[in-house]
Amino acid sequence: MPQPGMFSRPDGSNIAEIDTKEYVHWVTVDFSKFGGRTRPNSGERMMRLMAEQCRSGVATISSTPQHHSQSCCLSLPVVGDAELVHVHILWRAAEIADWHWEEIMAGKETLDTKRILGDSPWWSRNNVNGA
Repeated sequence: MPQPGMFSRPDGSNIAEIDTKEYVHWVTVDFSKFGGRTRPNSGERMMRLMAEQCRSGVATISSTPQHHSQSCCLSLPVVGDAELVHVHILWRAAEIADWHWEEIMAGKETLDTKRILGDSPWWSRNNVNGA
C-alpha cells in the first residue's frame, strides 16, 4: 500500500505516493541548504525552487523518498530504468516540478508545506499552499 503523499486534491483528499512495480528514482531537494535565501513557504515557491535545483544539478537522487524521514525537503518520483543517466533523471524531475507548479497555480492540487518544513507532524494534512 502506498504511503500518503505530500500533495492533496482541492477537496482535501490526499494523493498517495506513486505505487508501481517499475524502478523509481526519488529526486530530493533540501530546502534548508540555501545559505542566505529565505526558506520557501508556499507550494508555488517550492516547486519553482525544486525545478531550479534539479536543472542546476544540486538535487540528490536516491531509491526512497527522503521527505518521510527528513524535514525541510521534498522528493519527487522519476520512473525509469535503474541505469538512467543522472542528468536525465534530474531533467525529468524538473519537468515534474514544473507540472506540479502548473497544477498548484490552476487550483488542482495543494502541497503540504507545513509537513515538508517540519512545522507539523508527518501524519498531519495541513495544506497551506500559497501561505
